[in-house]
Amino acid sequence: MSTLSPSWQLFIDQHPQCMRVLRQLSNLDWYQTGGWSSFIGPYHAGIYMQVAKGNWYNYGLDGIHFEFGLTQDNLDSKTLSIDLHVCHKNLFDRERFNSHTVDRMEELVIGWGVEGTRFSRTNLTERLSLPVRFTKTGFGKQIAAALTRMSELAPIIDDGLNIL
Repeated sequence: MSTLSPSWQLFIDQHPQCMRVLRQLSNLDWYQTGGWSSFIGPYHAGIYMQVAKGNWYNYGLDGIHFEFGLTQDNLDSKTLSIDLHVCHKNLFDRERFNSHTVDRMEELVIGWGVEGTRFSRTNLTERLSLPVRFTKTGFGKQIAAALTRMSELAPIIDDGLNIL
């Protein structure tokens, strides 16, 4: 009889929570009309979810996307971070993209006034990390609300991609 690894068990146990996020997103106008998609999958410490637009070069899950991972530490602390990953594997002119987006992103993020938010002008892949507190019963709504905030970055990202 085989036993599941702790990370695989966490994936199985928390998959319904991530599906609650997806159900919340699917009811939001910005998600329905903006060409968004989501992916939920396992990773070495648990489960993760990505949200991206179709034009963000995220076909192999290594383009531009919002992502959070859910681990046992996150469950214990009832906090996680949603990150904006600007993975440049498929972005053919990263310097031009960054020159057109970084200042505008930083200004928007500062305006949110969310304590603990980290924005990096230099980190090429983890541009932004937004902390989110959650409860077991409110997880879907709380994470969807944070992703809604993150979606405010989409016009800036789209503009940056359009100039390339």
